[in-house]
Amino acid sequence: MRKFKLWFACQDDEHGAWLQQMAAQGWHLRSVNWLDIYTFERGAPAQVAYRWDPWPNNFEPAYRQLLEDAGWEYVAANGGWHCWRKPVAAGQVTEIFTDPADKLRRYRRLLVPCVAMTVAQLLLLFQWTDWGRAPLALSMLNWLSLGFGAIAAYSAIRLGQRIAALKSA
Repeated sequence: MRKFKLWFACQDDEHGAWLQQMAAQGWHLRSVNWLDIYTFERGAPAQVAYRWDPWPNNFEPAYRQLLEDAGWEYVAANGGWHCWRKPVAAGQVTEIFTDPADKLRRYRRLLVPCVAMTVAQLLLLFQWTDWGRAPLALSMLNWLSLGFGAIAAYSAIRLGQRIAALKSA
């Protein structure tokens, strides 16, 4: 089965929960492509935790080995995000990042590109002085760019909230 699912950096928990629900219905993630089309294979319904970990295209073999030793199975990659899964057992940890300091580093690593994209889009916005007189194609491109900037700003705000919550805990 294939499904389209768009998600943003600040929705990684919700995204993992969606994949966990799919596994509980017997649909296990096999792959995902750059268009966010997920391919599932039918299997026995199971309680499986899915977690997304943002890394550049390749991560160190020692890091991968650490996660595999902890029972995580590598599933797929999508745009710098890597998906891991692990069967859920009673009393077992189903988080990759359990230490608050590790979570803070992860959220900060995600925050940087969101803030950078927001600032870049704001700078472009102030340069577009002829929105009403621009050709239709350019005007549509401006609006599309503005939409990406709004998504980046929303993600930055949500990630900032998570960072603040971790610091106050």
